[in-house]
Amino acid sequence: MRWKQFLTPVESISTENALTMLGADDSIQLVDVRQPAEYDDGHIAGAKHIPLGELLDRANELDKEKPVMVYCAVGGRSRVAAQLLSGNEFNTVYNLTGGFNIWEGWESIGDYEQGLELFNGLESLEEFLIVAYRMELALGEFYTDMSKRVANQEAASLFAKLAAIEAKHKTNIIAQYTDITKKEFPNNIDIDGAFEGGLTTAEYISRLGTDMEKPLDIIDFAMSVEGQAMDLYIRAAEKAPDEQTKKALLQIASEEKAHLNSLAAVLDSLYASQR
Repeated sequence: MRWKQFLTPVESISTENALTMLGADDSIQLVDVRQPAEYDDGHIAGAKHIPLGELLDRANELDKEKPVMVYCAVGGRSRVAAQLLSGNEFNTVYNLTGGFNIWEGWESIGDYEQGLELFNGLESLEEFLIVAYRMELALGEFYTDMSKRVANQEAASLFAKLAAIEAKHKTNIIAQYTDITKKEFPNNIDIDGAFEGGLTTAEYISRLGTDMEKPLDIIDFAMSVEGQAMDLYIRAAEKAPDEQTKKALLQIASEEKAHLNSLAAVLDSLYASQR
């Protein structure tokens, strides 16, 4: 038995510090060591799922040179996981204190394969970027439509701002496409059933119980969608056919992360204004 792994000190971090670190450092490998049913019910967006019992057998899926942050439900299993990784020559390992049960940040739902059918069968970066564009297009059109439907003027203004952010996402994807392919972006892309992050907008609304006339509910909805999208792009990057495609998908995921942080700031300001 390798006793070193149980004697190696493990650094525990709070959920607040963890969110700050994850927002600032894209190199951190986030690992959920809970069981599949727990992961499916809800997980931190962007987390790789490796149940504790499979961790040592699948440790080669992680980079020992990059920091690893592990979590479970309350912190017990993840402490063991952190010690196992530290004892197996991983340089920097963090354990999330309190685990997912007290996490208040980016979240996602569904199994590890959810939403990946959107990318299945694609072989080129060009195809991946068009799928990403279609997802941003679908969400942007939803926000634009809602800005015209809601009666609350504050809600309408918020939806218009969210639509503008999605327009910026689309512009960034087009820039990636033209830079990489040296071709003009197609002008006939339609939604065709696309949705962002693996769920339809109706499924998001139903799950969250969202009232589309309330700004706080709208921001919560938007953060849920962006968290799901970031999660999907990161998982899709792991299955990318080449490094160029992987890099492009991770870049889009990074933009979704930045959007999440900006939405969190809006949410904080809305809460402050109601006190």
